[in-house]
Amino acid sequence: MIRILLFIILAAVVLPLAYLLFKQVPLMKRMTVAGGGVAAAGVAILMQGTYPWYFVALALIGVSFLAAFVYMKLVEKEQQEKQRLAEERREQKLQKAKTYLATPEETPAAIEPSEKPKPFGMQSIEADREEITRG
Repeated sequence: MIRILLFIILAAVVLPLAYLLFKQVPLMKRMTVAGGGVAAAGVAILMQGTYPWYFVALALIGVSFLAAFVYMKLVEKEQQEKQRLAEERREQKLQKAKTYLATPEETPAAIEPSEKPKPFGMQSIEADREEITRG
């Protein structure tokens, strides 16, 4: 009975610590790890008085494996979501590129030929202009 009481006290300490100290880890992952550890310890305490030690060790390994399996499923789901979002962004980028390439560009040849080209260099000086000399 004392073992179960100590287990409850330990669980009451471990779960809030896992919740408060590991803020950078998502909540589901934190609780999966902490809950898996508490569940493994609980199963071991309940089995300890009636079964031999190797059954208890096997139960610890089994419950720990189950918690690890749930944790890996969470990680796999997150990776699939990230991959789906990356593919959506890639598709949107391709769509934007296709619409950009499909729009007709205005060419400089579309300027009316009736306009006089702008003069440059010596052509900008009028030929019949008087020269101003100092003297």
